[in-house]
Amino acid sequence: MSLILTPTQFAKQSNVRVANLDIKKSLEKYEENGKNFLALGSFKADKSSIKLHLKGELTTDGISSTDFNRVPSYSMGIRLDSEEDLEAFETFNNILATVLADCGDGWELSNIVKDDKLYIKLKVVDKKRFATLSNIKLDPKKLGDSGLYRGQKVSVFGELGVYCNFADKKAGVTFNLRKLAFEQECDE
Repeated sequence: MSLILTPTQFAKQSNVRVANLDIKKSLEKYEENGKNFLALGSFKADKSSIKLHLKGELTTDGISSTDFNRVPSYSMGIRLDSEEDLEAFETFNNILATVLADCGDGWELSNIVKDDKLYIKLKVVDKKRFATLSNIKLDPKKLGDSGLYRGQKVSVFGELGVYCNFADKKAGVTFNLRKLAFEQECDE
């Protein structure tokens, strides 16, 4: 069973580490055959899987869509309510940087936080629906129908992960979105 914590609470746990990832072994395999250029892992505290609970407001007008190699990519920006939670992501970046330091120089570490906003990707299943639970109907084909707006309060649940791209020596912290709960206006 996993715990649900805020980023601040997670960062303060004992023995926060990158798990399920052996970067050196993955890098050796990549250098051997040129395949499997991407390695993924997760963050754990001791042996526990941790789910994060983020609270904030949308900084984008709903869900943004951009094309990457002719494939749509969906994301949304969130300004977290807690400055401490935002700072906790720097702790996670530092943990990843420590792991990468053992794998040689030249790694570029991307940051999931840009301009004090957290950007979260939404994955799509079957090109028809998002792979996340939500209290508002979200359709990748009809993003404007969601009624989401900049400044809307949202609670976000998911897990922290990491990626290492050996081809271009880039790495970063990821957020695997599981559930969204948007504040809805009451009709009175």
